[in-house]
Amino acid sequence: MTDTAVATTSPVDTQSASRLVHIPLEVLLRITSLISTTDLSSVRLTCKALEGGLFNFFSHEFFRKKQFMVSSYSLQALVDIAKHPTLSSSLKHVIISTDRLQLDTNRPQHDFPGMQDDNDRYRANLGLADHMSLMTTGGLRDMLAEAFGSLPNLETVDVRDFNANSRSRDGRGAPWRSYGALTLSRATNMAVGSASTYNGGPYVTQLFGAITAALAVSRARPKNIQVHLRKGGLFSDWGLHDSAFFITPRLESSMTQVLCGLQSLHLTLHIIHPNINPTPFITQKFLSLAPNLTWLRLNFSAVSDQSGPEQLLSWLALKDTETSVTPQDMDPIQFHRLEQLDLGNLVIQPQTLLKLVAKFGPTLTTLSLRRVALVNKNHDADLKINPWARFLSRLPKVAENLRLVQLGLLRHVTRSDARRRVRDKDRVSFLHAGIPQSEWQCSTHVVSMERAIAEAIVHLSAEWPEEVPPPANMDQLLESGTDDDDDLEEEEAGE
Repeated sequence: MTDTAVATTSPVDTQSASRLVHIPLEVLLRITSLISTTDLSSVRLTCKALEGGLFNFFSHEFFRKKQFMVSSYSLQALVDIAKHPTLSSSLKHVIISTDRLQLDTNRPQHDFPGMQDDNDRYRANLGLADHMSLMTTGGLRDMLAEAFGSLPNLETVDVRDFNANSRSRDGRGAPWRSYGALTLSRATNMAVGSASTYNGGPYVTQLFGAITAALAVSRARPKNIQVHLRKGGLFSDWGLHDSAFFITPRLESSMTQVLCGLQSLHLTLHIIHPNINPTPFITQKFLSLAPNLTWLRLNFSAVSDQSGPEQLLSWLALKDTETSVTPQDMDPIQFHRLEQLDLGNLVIQPQTLLKLVAKFGPTLTTLSLRRVALVNKNHDADLKINPWARFLSRLPKVAENLRLVQLGLLRHVTRSDARRRVRDKDRVSFLHAGIPQSEWQCSTHVVSMERAIAEAIVHLSAEWPEEVPPPANMDQLLESGTDDDDDLEEEEAGE
């Protein structure tokens, strides 16, 4: 019998044989950038080699910044990501959305108008109960603290009432929705959204309080805390109430460490009538615990009392040697590193705003004013005077390091007409080639700030007579008050 030699061959390495594996990584990334999220997931599942090559870019796109909502399902995903051996280091920007089931909270939990399916009604009840339990029992704070404490590279914690429409991979204008929002909507056959139409301000206030408490408990040290709210209507209190900034004594030490490490703070505030709350002193204390800010953004809700924002900004503009206006006010604070100041949706006297800019002038490089109205202190409603030209001309003198001034949707009002809605003749626009523009930017990229602002003033589309020349003494201008002590009336802001 003749021995037969048996040829042995090693099994074919199908992954190494794949042509996709041998494509240069930059080409592979270009190809996969053009496919949908579903198809990208399929590509990643084809082999370990492709998964390894794409992982860093995949985690950067889908896990560097991620949005969640107040539901156990969504928050558990955040906790799981925070405890993942590799994804936890990728997540740097956590967004907590105001999304929830679009229900009328004045109705009983079991009352869902138009809902015929018992299973949908059952799941909707569970969703509502889950949300309410998280908000009222401390579950939200506990889950957030568990997640924040396990994210080594957490930089930004963000509260939003909108979805960014930048998920271009899945079509132009595709939104980044909160994790679990689509699942909850399909399970209950109900809409899930920002819910700004009911219980608006109190809900955002409670949400912000739970988030900041979670940061203190977890000993997380983010560089940025941001609150971006866009959906409040003309009569909405969709903003943070003063109570949002209360710090319980047992957390004050930990919260102080969190705020001391902040570099940027973006807030949307709702300041109620001064007869109810004479001064936003709790907000003042919160701000005083964040001395190292380089970027401060303060927007105000549409129905914030006009005197409230000015009162807060007047306190913020106080120098160390000046005394507070009311007994409740905190001592003056200094932001010695402040480089950018953004203000939006308020009515303010020009001298108050100028004094505020002057205080931070030594370090301020960027000033952004959007939907800001300068109130004319002249009581004659028939004498229309536009104070913007004089205000802008003084900026380079009080803030010599300004490099960028952004202006948008400006207007001016008189004290007597500040209560009504915006009219076309109230708007302050800029004429460029004969076309009015609502946005203007003064930059030192090409010319000096003095010349950039002078050009902006030339293009101001104003038909009002010039004001009397400002005092030669700058200190006199900054310290001058109004003609009387009347409070500004409430503004009904418009687009």
